[in-house]
Amino acid sequence: MAPAVLPLALAAFACASGSAEGPAAGESGRELRLSLSTGEASPEAATPVVLELTGTNDGPATLILDFPDGQRYDFEVISEDGAVVWHWAEGRFFAQVLGRETLEPGASLRWTGRIEAGLPAGVYRVIATLTTVEPHAIEATLTVLPRS
Repeated sequence: MAPAVLPLALAAFACASGSAEGPAAGESGRELRLSLSTGEASPEAATPVVLELTGTNDGPATLILDFPDGQRYDFEVISEDGAVVWHWAEGRFFAQVLGRETLEPGASLRWTGRIEAGLPAGVYRVIATLTTVEPHAIEATLTVLPRS
């Protein structure tokens, strides 16, 4: 079966448990499912937080994901007042060359970001973006508890 180049269209779903999942569907029968995990459901303040974006090919055909440069993903953490408190790509440089990832049926690709210093106590929006030629984002809520 010939690979499909997938134009993604994403329906993202947020949930309070620190993870989200949603379909990114293209042509009929070809589907990429995105999920976002914020690791521990409610980490304590100032402890490292691991974010994970996963793309899974739920369709019957090989998917080809095209990227405009060397970046494949991004994460942003946004406070309740709308300020970006952590941005994975900030200060990073990416090769200015077109890229491509191939995803066989049933296979997954995972990308992670780690907030080493942790976050202050509060509720945050976490936005993970698959930075394909037409980028698509998925969102989850992260609650950080005060240190005990």
